Amino acid sequence: MIRDTLIAHLSETEGASVASLLQTAGLPAEAESLAAVELLLRYSSDAVLDGDKWKVAQAGKSAMILASIRNYVASSGRKIFRLSSALAQIPAHDHPNEEELKAALDSSNGEFELLPNAMIKRN
Repeated sequence: MIRDTLIAHLSETEGASVASLLQTAGLPAEAESLAAVELLLRYSSDAVLDGDKWKVAQAGKSAMILASIRNYVASSGRKIFRLSSALAQIPAHDHPNEEELKAALDSSNGEFELLPNAMIKRN
C-alpha cells in the first residue's frame, strides 16, 4: 500500500526526494523510515533514481541507458567519460548495440553526445 502511494506521487511530479516521499506517505522522518522507503524504491521496477530524485521508470531501453549515464555523471562528476564505465550498472546482456545507443542519445535532446575515440586526447 505504501509502495502504491509512493509510485502514485512520483507519477504526479517531476521527481521527488526520499524525504518528501516520507511526508507524502505520512511516515515519520526517521532514519529507519528513510532507509525503508529507499530500499523499497531501489527494488521496485516502477521507480528509478535520477541524480538525487526518484522518478517513475519510463518503459524502454533508451530510458534505462540514459538513467545509467545520468547516475554515473552525478556520482563521478565527470563530463567526459568512457561509455563502458557509465553502463557498468546495466547487466551485460542489456548493453545497447550501436543503433540503440544512438537512439538513446538522440532522445536526450542534446544532453549527451557521443565523441569518437579520435577526439579524446590521451595524457
